Amino acid sequence: MAGPPTLELLRCPPSGKAVVRMTPKGPSPVDLESAAPASSRRSLIGALGAVGLAGAAALTIARPASAAPNSPTETEKMLLRQAMELELTAEALYQDAIAAGLTDDALALAVVFADNHVTYADKIAGAAGFSAKTRNEEVYEALKSAFATSNAEAFAEVAATLENTAAATHTALLAEYVSVDARTLTASIVVVEARMATVLTDLGGLASDLDNVFQPDTEPLQLTAGAAS
Repeated sequence: MAGPPTLELLRCPPSGKAVVRMTPKGPSPVDLESAAPASSRRSLIGALGAVGLAGAAALTIARPASAAPNSPTETEKMLLRQAMELELTAEALYQDAIAAGLTDDALALAVVFADNHVTYADKIAGAAGFSAKTRNEEVYEALKSAFATSNAEAFAEVAATLENTAAATHTALLAEYVSVDARTLTASIVVVEARMATVLTDLGGLASDLDNVFQPDTEPLQLTAGAAS
């Protein structure tokens, strides 16, 4: 069985709006160690097993704690808003899948994961001081038809792609954050969304190939602090 398609976001045009496309890739996985910043999602998961979540978050902070602000900066707030919009997009897509008639394990996962994403959106909004009320329409439009399915395997494949993309996006944003709150919150989201992707990969029958688990063929969405909210 072929792996799920990759959600690919092209470089942002001058308007700041993202351009999204779904592109099937070949069997060669993306090397997350080289594609992501110094602390990739895979290294975060490894760190979690050794030192726990707090230690994993600390590994992403390059400057001394005394030199880092606790609260998000104004630039970080613009990036966090886009991260929040991605979380609300994921929640909306899971709701579409639920409405399409998923059953059994697929339905249970969709309900829990939708709740997780709206919770993360609320946490991001709370940390940055704005309301969680808008989604990323480009990503939603790119994936809504794929999520409108009652087929558990098809749902699992597209949802795993979404979770891997979200985890990669948050991981990439870690390098842009300087505040303790933004980094710690983002690290906690990365770890859980990576686990969610693993569960979905197993549900879709693709976990026997460990590359699908540890080196998923996904790229982070390209978010910029200057993009329109």
